[in-house]
Amino acid sequence: MGERIEIDKPLIGPDLGPAHSARSGLGEASSPPPGEYSPLERDDRARIREIWRIIRKRMLLIAVVVVIATTVVTIEIYRTKSLYQATAVIEIGRDNATLVRTGEVVIQSDDSNDYFLTSKTLIIKSTPLLEDVAAKLALEKNPRFFDVAGRKSYWDALGTVFSRLYQMVQKDQPQVLQAPAHLPPVAGTGGELARTPAEQARLAPYVGVLQGNLAVQQIEFSRDLSISFTHTEPAVTAAVANAVADAFILRNYRNKTERFTSASGWLDRTTRELKAKVEHAQQTLTDYCREHDIFTTEAKETLTSEKLSRLHEQVLGAETQRILKQSLYDEVRQGHVAQLPESFADARTSTLQTKLEELSTESAQLAAKFGPENPRIIELKEQIAALLQQIESNRATLEGKLKADYERAAREESALKAAFERSKTEAVEQNQATIQYNILKQDIETTNALYVDFLNKTNQANIEVAQQSNNVRLIQPATLPGGPISPNRPRIIFIGFLVSLVAGLGLAFAIEYVDNTLKSVDDVNHAANLPVLGVVPRMASIDSGLISAVKKRMPKGVATGRPSQEAGEVDPHRVMIADPHSRIGEAYRVLRTSLLLSAGSGGRRTILFTSGQPGDGKTTTVINTAVALSQLDASVLIIDGDMRKPKDHKAFGVEAVPGLSNYLSGDVEIGTLVRELEVPNLSLLPSGPIPPNPAELLTSRKMKDLLDQLAQQYDHILIDSPPVMGATDPVILSTMVNGVVLVVHAGKTTREVVRRAKHEIVSVGGRFLGVVLNNLDISRDSRDSYYSNRYYYSYGEK
Repeated sequence: MGERIEIDKPLIGPDLGPAHSARSGLGEASSPPPGEYSPLERDDRARIREIWRIIRKRMLLIAVVVVIATTVVTIEIYRTKSLYQATAVIEIGRDNATLVRTGEVVIQSDDSNDYFLTSKTLIIKSTPLLEDVAAKLALEKNPRFFDVAGRKSYWDALGTVFSRLYQMVQKDQPQVLQAPAHLPPVAGTGGELARTPAEQARLAPYVGVLQGNLAVQQIEFSRDLSISFTHTEPAVTAAVANAVADAFILRNYRNKTERFTSASGWLDRTTRELKAKVEHAQQTLTDYCREHDIFTTEAKETLTSEKLSRLHEQVLGAETQRILKQSLYDEVRQGHVAQLPESFADARTSTLQTKLEELSTESAQLAAKFGPENPRIIELKEQIAALLQQIESNRATLEGKLKADYERAAREESALKAAFERSKTEAVEQNQATIQYNILKQDIETTNALYVDFLNKTNQANIEVAQQSNNVRLIQPATLPGGPISPNRPRIIFIGFLVSLVAGLGLAFAIEYVDNTLKSVDDVNHAANLPVLGVVPRMASIDSGLISAVKKRMPKGVATGRPSQEAGEVDPHRVMIADPHSRIGEAYRVLRTSLLLSAGSGGRRTILFTSGQPGDGKTTTVINTAVALSQLDASVLIIDGDMRKPKDHKAFGVEAVPGLSNYLSGDVEIGTLVRELEVPNLSLLPSGPIPPNPAELLTSRKMKDLLDQLAQQYDHILIDSPPVMGATDPVILSTMVNGVVLVVHAGKTTREVVRRAKHEIVSVGGRFLGVVLNNLDISRDSRDSYYSNRYYYSYGEK
């Protein structure tokens, strides 16, 4: 049987003898010339090649991870709506200095500190001001105003992505908000617009969006403020920024002139009334003098005249009080509550009257613009009606109070007049004309003094209003933004691509790390410490030329022995018969060469083919190797030693019975059991019927004698045995043969299975010739293109 060698020693390097030269091309690169690379450099290059092999092998996985992750990131980032920002800049000038004298100290107001601008910033973002903006822009009519944090649908996002990919021109954003770039200035109304709680609640959502997306910042080293608004609609950003700026400018001016315009209006009305009274008193005095022929009043007055004069003064005083109170009562009764002086006016009624005027003005404006049926006009009319009811209630209360005062003053006046009449009756004969003259003259002087005083105050108030100026102005209005400020889609997509690429590489290396299968010659060497006799590539990894060639060269009418095989399907057991010059055929010839060289000078060989587990391709390897050996004009016998699941007879279309089990269990001549096959120099000893005790039959002396007998008749005997992990048959047969070949399925057989199979064979003294790496995907699993280019370069065209 030949000389055994120590199989615990690695069959690599110089110990391989002549077989090494034949097997050196199976995956081990030749050593570089001395001094070209140091050992460390060779290790680094090997690691780099290994990394590149893993990347090539898992290229599809990496690409899928990158494509899916990048696509998801792209769709998600395009679902996020673009945000636009428009900015308006206002300048807050220094206000007129106010001087206050306290004794000998003069205090001057100053608005140059930072707190002043901070206060203005808070005013800009205040709720009342933003309510004015929401009402002026009619934001409740803009359904897309609340789309600040919204997201697009997946279909919209995909449409946007495809439009970018095909460089389609996108449509402009619709101008959903029709608003002027600047709100027109509104004349002061004497006070701010007071809103009802219901209206404030209605505007609260819009105010919340405005406050959340409005930014007010002081420009460094200046008294300028930038007002920026961010939204998904460009038109909204510009309109809101300008509206906020205009509303702040208007409110600032109103606050400065409010106290002056209110006093000026009341003083002007009162002055005009006093002027009319003065003119009337002068006309009355002139008529009286003409009717009574009065030219002088310098005659002495008697005691009665003095008494009458004093009573007259008292009557005038009472009459003045009565007239004043009657005037107030008449004003209230006629509904002129707003014209009352501050000392007599009701503050609440004034406020309600102011609000009524503002609502009336707004109602008139809206009616002229939208018509009387507009919901807002109807709402304003309801508010006006409510205000009128409140004003009427307050007016009635005030009217009652003033009426009581008037009646009391009238009673006092009547009492004084009665006394005066009694005294006048006594002095009717005395100086009646003079007295009446003096009365009228005094009336003129009193009324004229009041008129002059009110006229001076009115002029002073008008001067104060004229001196007021708005110290806030718009220096840079907001314009439609040219592009979005966020998100930065190209950057995020690129980051997503890099992250997904790193994740794909990490996943590939993680799978490779946990993948315990043998995928290359290096894996076999490291796991089994055995030489690789041959590498059989996967048929799917070779070009379609081989498959078509095999189909053409399949002998017509030859049964494949596989009933389930479809018509035209290539039988891997018959590759060496159908096309021995194909790439797979060349792989089996390389295996044949390795086996012949490993025989040394012993000549005939009895070789056992086994595998670690079912499905590794040992039967295919045995048949094609036997065909390759028979092509050298050597007699070759295939023994189907797998008496559990025999398959060799099916590949050649012969019967399995009788066979090896018949010989071992009975008295049958071996010559009657061997089948001569259609392939020249090739014979088959089938397994025979499946026995209940195949291991006992193989351990018999008769099996060993049979192998010795057949070794005298055939040049090569190849035994197909069951997998090592499934039965003890290959372990038994390994002690009867010259060598054992272990078939490993690339990408399927694990390291543990190979180590276990090797241990089982070695433990009983079996000798391993090497390993056949079967079904290797040379397009993916090889570290480089070494195998395909080294073994099969001359058959690339075929």
